[in-house]
Amino acid sequence: MIGPISLSDEDLVYSNPFMEVRHTKADFNAFQKDYYVVHFGPRAGVVVVRDGSILLTRQYRFLQNSLSWEIPGGKVDESESPELAAERECQEETGVRVRNLKKLAVYYPGLDNVQNRTTIFWTNDWDEGEFKADKSEIEEIHWIPLEKCIQMIKNEEVLDALTVTGVLAYWAEISSSP
Repeated sequence: MIGPISLSDEDLVYSNPFMEVRHTKADFNAFQKDYYVVHFGPRAGVVVVRDGSILLTRQYRFLQNSLSWEIPGGKVDESESPELAAERECQEETGVRVRNLKKLAVYYPGLDNVQNRTTIFWTNDWDEGEFKADKSEIEEIHWIPLEKCIQMIKNEEVLDALTVTGVLAYWAEISSSP
């Protein structure tokens, strides 16, 4: 048999405005396993393409205590689809209004302990309004050639999972196109 024969009810272990931690006990007959799952909610991002370059933002990230290059993205609000969230996040972070998004990848950062379904899109259809950085979050905005983005991933200059997955999925997408 694959999977548990029974699951306990989920217990809320911890909660704050950004996430919850829930506990479930799974009985596999021969053994039991405790699952502690962090619920962040769904997330979405977009790879915006212009003449072979990718739109990246640069902002401070606590765990690496430095600035991080990232594609635009963030939390999917309750009333939004992942596509609408990616469009909103891109406009909020960069001033670029995107449309005609194409799905690149859907993934979970961890299948046993992180409830954070993530959807990444790409587009080369956009309007550059007031190209701006929200200075409360974003330090810089730049178009970076795809080849340089790949090199930045290899050199561990880009470590954000959304960005690594998005850039590599886009690279695979265009590499496999006729």
